[in-house]
Amino acid sequence: MTTNPPPMAKFLLVGVGAHARRTYVPHLKTLREEGRAILTAAVDLDTPNKHIVIEYTQRMCPDTELVLIPPFTGAMPAETAGLLNQAVRGLGISCVIISTEPLAHKSYGLWAISQGLNVIMDKPVSTREFVCTDLNQAHGIAEDYQELQTAYQDLQRHKETFFLINSHRRYHPGFYCTFDMIKEIQEKTGCPVTNIISTHCDGMWRLPTEIVDQRYHPFNTGYGKLSHSGYHFFDCVYNFMRAGWTEDKRPDKIEVVSSFILPNGFLTCFNREDHDRVFGAEEYAKFAKYSDEELRKIMPSMGEIDAAIQVTFYRGGDAIALAQINLQHNGFSRRSWLQPGMDLYKVVIDSRQANDKHDRSIPSTSKLGSDNHFEVHNFRNCDLVGEKSPLQSFTVADLDRRYNTLLPGIYSENVKRGILWEAVDYLNGGKTLDQMTSNLPDHAVPAHIMSAAYISHIRRRGGLDPVVPINLSYARSDGLPEASIPETAYHPAGPAQLAAKPPLTEGQAIPINGNTHTSHNTSPPKKNQVGAHDSVLPEAQTPIEAAKFGLDVALDSLHGIKAVLDRLADSKHSPGFLSEGDNIPLLGVASLKGEKEIDLEQLAILNGTPMINGNNFQNGHRELVV
Repeated sequence: MTTNPPPMAKFLLVGVGAHARRTYVPHLKTLREEGRAILTAAVDLDTPNKHIVIEYTQRMCPDTELVLIPPFTGAMPAETAGLLNQAVRGLGISCVIISTEPLAHKSYGLWAISQGLNVIMDKPVSTREFVCTDLNQAHGIAEDYQELQTAYQDLQRHKETFFLINSHRRYHPGFYCTFDMIKEIQEKTGCPVTNIISTHCDGMWRLPTEIVDQRYHPFNTGYGKLSHSGYHFFDCVYNFMRAGWTEDKRPDKIEVVSSFILPNGFLTCFNREDHDRVFGAEEYAKFAKYSDEELRKIMPSMGEIDAAIQVTFYRGGDAIALAQINLQHNGFSRRSWLQPGMDLYKVVIDSRQANDKHDRSIPSTSKLGSDNHFEVHNFRNCDLVGEKSPLQSFTVADLDRRYNTLLPGIYSENVKRGILWEAVDYLNGGKTLDQMTSNLPDHAVPAHIMSAAYISHIRRRGGLDPVVPINLSYARSDGLPEASIPETAYHPAGPAQLAAKPPLTEGQAIPINGNTHTSHNTSPPKKNQVGAHDSVLPEAQTPIEAAKFGLDVALDSLHGIKAVLDRLADSKHSPGFLSEGDNIPLLGVASLKGEKEIDLEQLAILNGTPMINGNNFQNGHRELVV
């Protein structure tokens, strides 16, 4: 007796861009040839460049229905949702793949959940415009995750679905080999992971004009490396840690500290003169749309190029693990040409690939520098744990044999099909929800680390304490951690968490643009109210606690003043010495003497609260009281 195979799962692809063309489309073609799944419909934007998408879909997947929708920002318009709903119902779609600009991830994710659909969504879970300069936007990454997670959990009360985040290293044999080894040594010794060092380099080199103009993995929308590929490594750190967790040795708190190199910093390192020297002044001039002076005016609000992030895991107040995450756009690159290539997509724990142009006509090997180089080295105290050798090394071929995952071609690209195979297995009844590798509830920690890294950067540039805490809890029945960032981290009331600033009284204004004004605050001080924010002195303090609180406030204030004075002393920042992201703390009555001018257009406003006399500023007076 023969049984009929299950019907092919019907997929809707949202976003037919470079990543989708390289992964989802060819892998879905393979699944169709196997009779397991079909790309039934695709969605892209109705723009002047739509002919590119139309031509591609007609050539590569002619049976796929193409739906063009008008561009939108923010929440999905009702008209757009109506078009998508019609396609889903009319075509019997069971799974949506969201492969769009990450700014749109949340909108499409919420729509898909509202329709009761299964979802595969690219990393990161979300990002926001200007997350490098706006605390609300930086914390918005964590808020977006929570909004999606809440909507998803609400759906699960009525219908079981998956919502997979395509953090494809979870599907890589090299990584789950490492997870297995961590679990094995933890079971033998009882010790969890205590230290992780992760370094990733894009292997790309963007010229200044490209940093300003390019829209693929952009910097010009106020986010950069963390939102491009950084999420993979926040997720890897979390999974390496979790592989060694036990109930009594898992963290209850995380602290994140970050440092970024921004486009203007890169321009300082490699300026117009340096580009002229490398490429030749005459040739480089053909591609350089902006002078260094113009670039410095354009770039302050752009996203991060490089990042160094320290993550500390705590339990019961004790640090139990450290992770260093180095994310580099700058690094080794073989670029020697000026015209940017059409294919801007790049792939690079020891993986060292010397090529950024993979030639698929040439067989790949696992040798150092080849397209498929990937090795895992396992060092162990063999005498202590009763093993023969202190070192085990695994190449790609070894991993294939170990996990029976023979994948021809570019290994790291083929790994990306793992999420599709898992989704189809679930849709055909071959897997249960708790067997899914990368479901949304398991992404609370990496999403919050990413959010905290941006918050830390903004706080550092504002003269605030850059350490951002993340609280962890384990109330879920499946034991997965839930995460939250305290409000004081992203809604500071002033410098260094802005505890208890004295109320402003009479002050002396700084000369701005040649005009001097005097500011007065004639309102009587209100108990426990400081400026625009409430800051309550802790009640029922002991003398020692009260003294400590006072010292904390004084130190915070001094750090804030020093940050301002450092800026004033730096002639490179005059005029307009305030860089975007800087904070002028309201610390009471103080004055700064000198001829420096402040360009209020460059003045950052943290948390929507102007660090200036609000009434006079609204009336057009240009003054700043420090």
